Amino acid sequence: MNLDALTEDAVTGRSDAAGEPSWLRDRRLAAFKRYLDQAWPDSRADEFWRSTPFDRRFDVVRDVVAELPEVGVEVPGTVTASLDASTSLVRIVDGVVLDAIVPAALAEQGVIVTDLATAVVEHPELIESVLGSLTTSDPEGTGGDEDRTITANDAAWTGGAFVYVPPEIEVEAPIGVHVHVTRPGAHLPRVLAVVGHHAKASIYLEHTSVEGVDALVDEVVEVVAHDAATVHLASLQSWSDQIQHLGLHKIQAHRDTTIRTLAVTTGGRTVRLRPETDLVGPGADVRPLGIYFADDGQWFDLQPYVRHIAPHASSDVLFKGALQGRSRTVFRGNIFVHKDAVGTSTDENNRSLILTEGARADATPFLEIECSDITAGHGSATGQIDARHLFYLESRGIRREDALRLIVFGFFREVLRELDLPGIEEASLAAIEARVEQADLSAVQVNDAALRDEVVV
Repeated sequence: MNLDALTEDAVTGRSDAAGEPSWLRDRRLAAFKRYLDQAWPDSRADEFWRSTPFDRRFDVVRDVVAELPEVGVEVPGTVTASLDASTSLVRIVDGVVLDAIVPAALAEQGVIVTDLATAVVEHPELIESVLGSLTTSDPEGTGGDEDRTITANDAAWTGGAFVYVPPEIEVEAPIGVHVHVTRPGAHLPRVLAVVGHHAKASIYLEHTSVEGVDALVDEVVEVVAHDAATVHLASLQSWSDQIQHLGLHKIQAHRDTTIRTLAVTTGGRTVRLRPETDLVGPGADVRPLGIYFADDGQWFDLQPYVRHIAPHASSDVLFKGALQGRSRTVFRGNIFVHKDAVGTSTDENNRSLILTEGARADATPFLEIECSDITAGHGSATGQIDARHLFYLESRGIRREDALRLIVFGFFREVLRELDLPGIEEASLAAIEARVEQADLSAVQVNDAALRDEVVV
């Protein structure tokens, strides 16, 4: 089945072969009908797609490979598995769930971490009302009305993970979902997480692939956080250089929830990431964070979106990135405040560091405000390394190359240290350091205007 030409027979045939319940089969067909009514996004006509080149002419991998090779597949280690803790983990390789691990102590408390295909059969009461609810709801309510890339996943998702944390349960160790790609084609992973009221969970979404594989990953993640829940969601895009990644990571935040998200983007040829949160309950609070490091030939399009639907909720967006070589990044942040969302407090900021000639960073922070009784702000800044910082370090005997590394790492640590997520800071800085090591540090440009002014004075 080609992603550019889904058919009803292919959708129903897959559902029947998997033994899916009738409600899921019907939901796939409804999505397929929406798919037929839609066209692929046009970068020339659609404002939100003009910065994302992508190729949808791929066969869906799960149709080609029904099971993993008998000899097995080597899957790289993950941050989740490396922690000295009893972690839960689902690994999805080429559309197949390789394994799903949940510690016995958590399972006894009712925590579920499993294959989504298994969960729809064994736990329909937990899934039927929420699966797809964040991609098909009324735009006036919680921001549905998604484009064809999302509808294709709704209709034809393959390997998936389901996470459920019951009310009042706090899961201290991170829960991992690892998507690994070894074969060319279209991959359609799906993740659904439900966190009950007064519960707490940290979820790590980790993405890796083998070198040289040419693939499109069209991913949808839905997280429902019930009243007074605390959810930390970290996403690491550690792809090899030929992967195209389209990711919608959407959270529905109910009354008095605390949401912290972090997107770490260092891999992939083209990455279009949409970390979105719908604040549907009063008192909800979200802090969307992101760091990215683009190298030669990479194109990152980052679109955090926060919808303030309920009153007296708050959000504060901060994304920081560095670029080198002939790379391109786009930050298109959007804050929407509904007419009834009185007492909203919101801010969004993006800062980009241009390291070498040829890199380009664009930033367009949006505010859509329908209510006057709010506090809101936004801003962006793009520049080079400050020569004063470099001079300060070199004057204390630090080599220029080491000083540049320290400045770049310090630039990102402001974001990373806001979250107490085991292993994430170390993994993120290691990925950035690998990129810096490949760079010609002698070509790094600095802004010495301020230093010249100080010398003149």
